Amino acid sequence: MLDIAKEERQKHFENLLSSVDNCNICDRMCNRKKVLSVNNGSLNAKVVFIAEAPGRLGAECSGIPLYGDRTGENFDMLIGNIGWKREDIFITNALLCNPQDDNGNNSTPTQAEIENCSYFLAMTLTLINPEVVITLGIKALEAVKMICRHNFTLRDNVAKKLSWNNRFLVPLYHMGPRAAIHRNLIKQRADFIVLSHIVDPIEGVKKPTRANKKKSSEGGLLLDMVMEVLVELKTVSFFKLTKLLYLIDYGHYKDFGTSISGSVYLRMQEGPWIPSLRSITKEHDNKLFKNSFKGKKPFLSYTWSEYTSQLTDEQKAYIKKVVQQYAESSDAAMKTAAYTTAPMKYILAQEKLGENMTRIPVLYKDSSVLDNRQNM
Repeated sequence: MLDIAKEERQKHFENLLSSVDNCNICDRMCNRKKVLSVNNGSLNAKVVFIAEAPGRLGAECSGIPLYGDRTGENFDMLIGNIGWKREDIFITNALLCNPQDDNGNNSTPTQAEIENCSYFLAMTLTLINPEVVITLGIKALEAVKMICRHNFTLRDNVAKKLSWNNRFLVPLYHMGPRAAIHRNLIKQRADFIVLSHIVDPIEGVKKPTRANKKKSSEGGLLLDMVMEVLVELKTVSFFKLTKLLYLIDYGHYKDFGTSISGSVYLRMQEGPWIPSLRSITKEHDNKLFKNSFKGKKPFLSYTWSEYTSQLTDEQKAYIKKVVQQYAESSDAAMKTAAYTTAPMKYILAQEKLGENMTRIPVLYKDSSVLDNRQNM
């Protein structure tokens, strides 16, 4: 990949701007404003955002991508929430001109128009050479596919760090008002928090620290989740605890693309089961909580008042929401809730066909049995 020295980038960028200004390939946009200039951001950025096209009331007027309309306000809110600044990143679009319909309203870009502009997008990425490319919406994800092919979909890969074209790609949903019906701003805020854990706009891609690796290997995040459940319920059956942990991790995976604990959930006789949970609860018995029995049924009771968790506030809030949803549910109801999730329904269907699904991973980090079924 071409590596352009910082002092040369401005000259190359000016040549690119000249090419863009003289472009008249797309009939309905040849006389529209080209939104590419020094207002797009830093030419030395580690991170490049790619949206769909300049908005009629936003960038078409302001000349600044994702600025001047409701979409721009949402974008500023989302990056501000994670402490990022526009001057540290570069923002562009799959189309550099605003596509409008016959009534003068924003219109969806055609495939041909995206392809026409993909050459300028490719030159922009070569010029800036970011470590991470972030696409906003389906059209932006399609645009980078024309530069270097991929099989990623927005629904399946939202907020995931993917290898693409010798760098990383993170697909996110667009934050425009119409796009918010597909993924609301609460979920998008969570996506941007995930993004902030992947890359820093100044330092680049983040690497796991040794401390984080050690905590993960010891089941630390799973222990944090157990403690959050116990803080809410005080006492819980071991059976219900396992189903709650699965529903929390699966729900977070479904909403945000990754589980909270990263634990392996295997298909066992009692449903999704975490092999490491028994050893964790035994290790901390009479320290953080107390193991007991009611009849033959094992229970956990909360005893520790000053436990320090490494979960984020957003993760804690998500756990609390799920726990409160099932707070009054019986063990039987918890089993039903777990068995009606998509991965378990798939496993049950395979078992009806005679397949042995025992100990098959139902969920693991950022993948489920549904993701891996073609390789089974």
